[in-house]
Amino acid sequence: MTLAHALIVGLPTAERDNPSLWHVRDGIVIASGSLADIPEILDGADIADTVVMAIVPPAQARCIWSSFPNLEPRQAAGVARLHAVEQSIGPVHAVSRHLGADIVVTATIAPVTMDYGLLGLARAGLNPDIIIPAGLTIDAPVDGAIRATIDGAPVLRGVNIAAPDETALRTLLIGDAEVKEIDNEAALIMLVAAAQYPMLNLREGIYAKREQRVWATAEQRKWIIRLFAALIAATLLLALTSWAKYRLSTDAEDDRALAAAQKIDPAITDIAQAEAQIDRAFQQKGLSSGRFGSLSAGLWRAVKSTPNVSVRELRYGDDGIMSAVLAAPDATGINNALLAIQRDGFRITATPRQDTSGATLVDLTMRMP
Repeated sequence: MTLAHALIVGLPTAERDNPSLWHVRDGIVIASGSLADIPEILDGADIADTVVMAIVPPAQARCIWSSFPNLEPRQAAGVARLHAVEQSIGPVHAVSRHLGADIVVTATIAPVTMDYGLLGLARAGLNPDIIIPAGLTIDAPVDGAIRATIDGAPVLRGVNIAAPDETALRTLLIGDAEVKEIDNEAALIMLVAAAQYPMLNLREGIYAKREQRVWATAEQRKWIIRLFAALIAATLLLALTSWAKYRLSTDAEDDRALAAAQKIDPAITDIAQAEAQIDRAFQQKGLSSGRFGSLSAGLWRAVKSTPNVSVRELRYGDDGIMSAVLAAPDATGINNALLAIQRDGFRITATPRQDTSGATLVDLTMRMP
C-alpha cells in the first residue's frame, strides 16, 4: 500500500535549526526545501491526516544490534534496552525492537537532543508520529556497506551497522570491506519507504505522542447541539404547560369561591372584592383573617388531595376555631383527609357519624398549632 500523505523532516538540533523537509503524496516527493519553507512546501495542504517522520542526524543517535536467543522477543527487547542504557555515557532515551531471527536493534538518543528537536518542530506546527535515526532509514546490504547522504549528513549502513560515515568509525566497523555509494534519489526512495514501515520509532515511553482527544466529531457536535436545543424547547414547553394548568386550576377555584361568596352577597363581582369583605368582617369582630386563611387553606388542601371527600358545612368562630362537616362514601377517605390535616401541624378533633343516605360524616374542629 502506497503512503498517501507524509512529511519527512530532519530533526532540528542545536547545530542545525533549519533541516531539510520533503512533502510526499502517494509515495512520491512532490515538494522539498527546508523547515522554514513549510508554508510554501505544503501549499495550503491539510496536514491533519499526514504522517510526519523526523530523521535524527547520524551523530545524534546510537544504533546497536544484539542477540538473546534464549529469551522471548519482548524480553529480549527489554534486556537490550537495559544494556544500551547501562553502556551509555550520561542519560539516554532508549527504544528497542525485535527484528526476528533473534536480532534486536536498539537506538539511544540524549533527552536534551530529543527535547530540542520536538520543540523546534512544534514551533513549525509539526508533531511527528515517527522519529527514527537516519541510518535505520537505509536498507542494509547483504554484505559490505552502503554510504548515503541524508539531510546533508553522511551515514554508513552495513550488516548490523548504522553510524556516521567518519574515517575512524569506518575502519573500526567494516575494515577493508567494500563501501557502495548510493545517490540522493535512491536514499530518498528509502526515506519514503521508512515513513511507511519504520524499523524503529523513538516516540515511545516518555516521548510517546500524546494525541489531542476529540470528544466528538463535527457531525456529532451538530447533533448534540440539535438535541440540546430540543431539550431546552421541551423543558420550556413543559414549564408553559404546567403554568397554564395551574393557572386554569387557580381560575377554576376562584370561580367557585366567587360563586359561593355571591350566594351570601350578590353584589360581589370578583374574588378580590370577596377577600376584602372577609377581611372587613374579621376586623369588625376583632379577629385576624390570617388565622382563618391558614386554617381554611389547610382544610382545602387535605380535601383536594383525598378523592371523594367533600365539605358540607364550614364555620369560623370568634375563638379562632374553624368547624366543618366532612362527607365521604366510606371512612377510609375521611381518615386520609384527617391524617393530611394533622401532617400539616393543625390541631383537630373529629366526631364520626352517618347520615340517612349511609354516607360517613365527620364533625371536625381545627385550630392553629
